[in-house]
Amino acid sequence: MSIVWDRFVSNGIRELGYDIENKQLIVVLPGGVRKYYAPVLYEAYSAIRHATFPERLYRDTIEGKVPRIEVPGYQ
Repeated sequence: MSIVWDRFVSNGIRELGYDIENKQLIVVLPGGVRKYYAPVLYEAYSAIRHATFPERLYRDTIEGKVPRIEVPGYQ
């Protein structure tokens, strides 16, 4: 598994990860809540990572639009 991580992306997104092999986006919210989404293109991850307002772009393009997946051992 090859995961790229970005720490403290913004106040609303603490960490952002991307699993290159499985095309999975990992969003860590304040309080340590992790949300996993797949399939997500690398370009979508990169756009959120570089956005001026990453939470807004995440809500507009990922949350509720891309399937959330379950990863054993994480909520």
